[in-house]
Amino acid sequence: MPYHHPLLFLLATPTTIDASAWSRTGTAAVMTEAGLPCFQIANEEERSRGPVSLKMLTISTPGPNGWNNAGTVMFPNASFGDPTYRLPDRGCVCYGKAPEGAESSDAAPLIAGKVYGVSFLGRPPSASDPTSRYSADFCLLTAPAGGFQVVQLTNGKNTCAPEEEPR
Repeated sequence: MPYHHPLLFLLATPTTIDASAWSRTGTAAVMTEAGLPCFQIANEEERSRGPVSLKMLTISTPGPNGWNNAGTVMFPNASFGDPTYRLPDRGCVCYGKAPEGAESSDAAPLIAGKVYGVSFLGRPPSASDPTSRYSADFCLLTAPAGGFQVVQLTNGKNTCAPEEEPR
């Protein structure tokens, strides 16, 4: 019975939640443009939360020890802590092609049938909105005319199959 007093103390201790300590992951969109994957913030995200200011975009591939970087784009901003860069209306960032003023790493060659993940780091206009990352998984199919067709994976799918709907 010596544990009753510490247990009662722990149960009676008020807990507080710091709202700034959690974040929300929003949705990115992936489509095909000129035979390459092209990335943007999902329309429903910007429609409901406003235009997103972007810091960085990363494309990764799953490996045995976690995700491996396939390419990175750093968007032009006055400071890393306060992003101001926004994609043009209905614009997207094509794989391996950084927007004007952005810095990018060399993009690894793409492989049909392989699963990739894309993640934007940024923030919506409202300081009270906890969204800090926008992500999507996708895979590539070989297009009949050359290049690739993008398939955005949903509902936790992590495989690429030819019967998926290209975008």
